[in-house]
Amino acid sequence: MMKKQINEIPETGSASTTEDTVAQIDRGEKEKMRAIVYMLISAFCFALMSISVKLAGNEVPIFEKVFFRNFFSIFFAYYIVRKNKVRPLGNMKSLPLLVGRSICGVVGVVTMFYALERMDVATASTIQKLSQFWVLIFAVFLLKEKIRTSQIVYMLMALAGVFIVSKPSAPEVLIPTIVVFLSSIFAGLAYTFVSKLRTYEEPATVVFFFSFFSTVVMIVPTVLNFKWLTPREFFFLLMTGLSAMGGQVFLTSAYHHAKASEVSIYAYANIIFSAVLALFIWGTYPDLLSTVGIIIIVGASYLNYKDVKNASAVDEANAIS
Repeated sequence: MMKKQINEIPETGSASTTEDTVAQIDRGEKEKMRAIVYMLISAFCFALMSISVKLAGNEVPIFEKVFFRNFFSIFFAYYIVRKNKVRPLGNMKSLPLLVGRSICGVVGVVTMFYALERMDVATASTIQKLSQFWVLIFAVFLLKEKIRTSQIVYMLMALAGVFIVSKPSAPEVLIPTIVVFLSSIFAGLAYTFVSKLRTYEEPATVVFFFSFFSTVVMIVPTVLNFKWLTPREFFFLLMTGLSAMGGQVFLTSAYHHAKASEVSIYAYANIIFSAVLALFIWGTYPDLLSTVGIIIIVGASYLNYKDVKNASAVDEANAIS
């Protein structure tokens, strides 16, 4: 009898371990779905922000646009920080990450706003979304995540799409394309910092720190190039700030609930939202070459998503077995 009981113990423990593993995977899937929803909401908010920036007009200096983009966010972000009872400026251990995220974010926004003044919203948004590929690259070094050879191939496909969109023979298109391409690199690095920060800070702290940092940095250039706003310009800059705030909050929350490589693909919904809004407001849409480039970029992004999803399924199966 004693021998029988001893033999049964490992079996019971093994079943319990399997159940715990399945439960853990189920919780992970729920967190991932929540992150996907947050990312889609963030994508719409950022599309609305881009439209609002363009509607504000080219008479408003870029630095002033960036200042208002983040100024309105400070108040709501501070309210969330106080409500959640977290430190608004984080702790000393995470300060380098917060500063790095903010610097990259500011440069990314300035370059993106420059491009929005000189090209259509959908095309600019598509190229800027290359940031999700840069996340994969930077995540290797900062997050110790793995990148497969197939993902590198998909990234090269996306870069080919950017080359088509840029129309090298047309300088008026090439220059803003290069600028928004640089914006995607800085944005990708900023998003990687956000993902790294999920182990150190609450989302509210990350959002407030960026809003505060970018507003302070923009004060001097805004004052030096200040323009009194018309009611119309002020309205659309207000919309820019509010939509940017919503996009930032949901983006940070998305990366807080899942790995960067799992949910970054859904930010590409921004392209669809931007194209639909631009068509509705101005009746404009990308030309043939731009459309071909956009399709290639989005197609490469989808292939990358499927690759990540299939790899995750294999890992989960191995974990259970």
